[in-house]
Amino acid sequence: MMKKPLCNPNLPEWARGWLAGIIDGEGTITIEKKQRKDSGNINYMPLIIINNTNLEFLKKIKEICRCGTVVQHSPSYVKKHPNWNPTYRLEIKGSFNVKTLLKQVYPYLIIKRKHAEIVMRVCEENIRAYSLNQPANTEYLEKLFQELKSLTRRGRNDAVGLDSHP
Repeated sequence: MMKKPLCNPNLPEWARGWLAGIIDGEGTITIEKKQRKDSGNINYMPLIIINNTNLEFLKKIKEICRCGTVVQHSPSYVKKHPNWNPTYRLEIKGSFNVKTLLKQVYPYLIIKRKHAEIVMRVCEENIRAYSLNQPANTEYLEKLFQELKSLTRRGRNDAVGLDSHP
């Protein structure tokens, strides 16, 4: 039995471009890697996060997408940044939801386009495993996880030594 996506599968065209701009500028497309306590298996959960200090803005995105959870950053985050305005985050989790949204905003993404490609492949593998009631291919998912991690590594990727040519 296929699980139906909970997110709006028919975003209007204007919302697709608008949401892509928000994700490119304020968002994160990522994979959360967690070990399950019950089985010890590793899960790779796709995730879209949008951080902002304007709670109404995030609520509006959630209303348009018809999915996600808005939370305030943890007390430890607030303690670490006492002079900052309160920060909220919209989290859209799970393969069905994330794939439903990424498929729609993908044509408009610029900065996070490669992130979206990798995360959509993770979604597809998770959905395939779920629909066949089989474990996901963790070697493949780990490879994708590492590929995504390499995109977000800080520093210049194109740096060369003094005696090397770019």
